[in-house]
Amino acid sequence: MKRIPILVLAALLAPLARAEDRLSLASQLLDLNGTATFVQQSLEAGVKPYLNNMRAQGAPADLVESIHVEARAFFAENFKWDAAKPEIAKIYADAFTEAELRDMITYYKSPTGQKAVEKLPDVTQQAMARALSGVQAHMPDFQQRVGALIQDYKKKADAAAAQAAPAASGTQGTTAAPTPVSQ
Repeated sequence: MKRIPILVLAALLAPLARAEDRLSLASQLLDLNGTATFVQQSLEAGVKPYLNNMRAQGAPADLVESIHVEARAFFAENFKWDAAKPEIAKIYADAFTEAELRDMITYYKSPTGQKAVEKLPDVTQQAMARALSGVQAHMPDFQQRVGALIQDYKKKADAAAAQAAPAASGTQGTTAAPTPVSQ
């Protein structure tokens, strides 16, 4: 009879053990697939367009470089892989089954998987640059459109304020009669 409670306990704890296994596998996958490096490179790539835009607008090179150095320092201070890794591993563990995580680990241990870890950040950056080049080329047009929207909004707001001003000034000098209070 003592076996039944042990079996029940094992059945209750099995899903927790599987979740812990998935979490461990997800953590291992993050180590293999270069996620930490990819995140750092993504942060750097995110700043690059702003720096390039500053250069294009004639900002001094030393100013742009000092902003770049400050951005790197800011990311280093505020992004800690050791703190983020468990949270990211949980996302992977929730998204993939144990078998899928094992398959991905097998892939990333392969020569092709290791080449993907090495090449994909650069390939992704090149692909994004290519994809966004058309957008960047037409950014002045977009900025003009947004500027026109802002000007139109300001005109409407100014007109509404001007219309409200006479109405407000018309009530000056008049006082409302007190409302009687019933007891």
